[in-house]
Amino acid sequence: METLYIAEHGLQLRKKSDRILVRRKTVVVQEIPLRGLKRIVVLGNSHVTTELMRHLALKGVDLAFLSSHGRYRFRIVAHTSKNIFLRIAQHDRHRDKDFRLALGQTIVAAKCANQRSLLLRSRRNQPDAGIDRQIATIKKCRTRIQETDNLSSLMGVEGTASRAFFSAFGRLLLGGFEMKSRQYHPPPDPVNAMLSFGYMLLFNEIEGLLEGYGFDVFLGYLHGVQYGRASLVCDMVEEFRSPVVDRLVLYLVNRRMIKPEDFTVTKKKGARLHDEARNSYISNYEKFMTAAFQYGNEGKLTTFRQILQCQVHGLSQALLKGEQYAPFRFSS
Repeated sequence: METLYIAEHGLQLRKKSDRILVRRKTVVVQEIPLRGLKRIVVLGNSHVTTELMRHLALKGVDLAFLSSHGRYRFRIVAHTSKNIFLRIAQHDRHRDKDFRLALGQTIVAAKCANQRSLLLRSRRNQPDAGIDRQIATIKKCRTRIQETDNLSSLMGVEGTASRAFFSAFGRLLLGGFEMKSRQYHPPPDPVNAMLSFGYMLLFNEIEGLLEGYGFDVFLGYLHGVQYGRASLVCDMVEEFRSPVVDRLVLYLVNRRMIKPEDFTVTKKKGARLHDEARNSYISNYEKFMTAAFQYGNEGKLTTFRQILQCQVHGLSQALLKGEQYAPFRFSS
């Protein structure tokens, strides 16, 4: 097991020898081997002992705390990476406007391509969904990307493509689910809630990888500098939104694995997953991240978690050695 999710309230995690004991009051409900563990994600209010936190820090195991509904709270990491040369290169490249635009164009082109690939895949199963116009719009946006001469106009193209994508996405939903547009803070409907939850899980993974490699996560290229925002993580998430999270939500909804009654919706807090459905979501997210599939010209078996690591390495080489960053492309 590489990732441990703690999604129940009121649990205590403590270390015993080479294992993690998960207790509910005085009863041990689970024992997890520490060997091979790379990250722990705690959703809601559970307690982690200082002895266990100390051990996780020494072993380089990432510990993240999210709200019960997936909002990021904070992370505990072992130490700051000593890779100062990477951070120097990152800041130098950020001052190069041409490099920022070129990398931004590469990221947006990959995001649009992956959105379109997911829609093309889905159209084969639902030919009457009526999403041809949106697919065509995204294709036109891809041709406009290289015509942009600044990040503001590039983000405008990205926004047009995303609106078309989510317009089509809403037409693909079955089982009584509806989605008019992409909205958050708070998500007004169950589909937006599932998307936001998945994006945050993915965001947390990528942030841990970037920090472990030595990047300054607050200095992005496509996403500008904004106080408190991990802009580089926002950059890296873009190419994986559709292949991982958007695809996962369609899978859960259209297979009736999660249903509209699995949510509570209020005007103040928006839509929130019930505990059992949230656990099902997390379980299937893990399956998506660890399932092996063929990728690349040689057709080697890999997983999304391995690809995330490769992309972080690829970005480091683009900054340090001037290599071309090759984003992940999802086949249609």
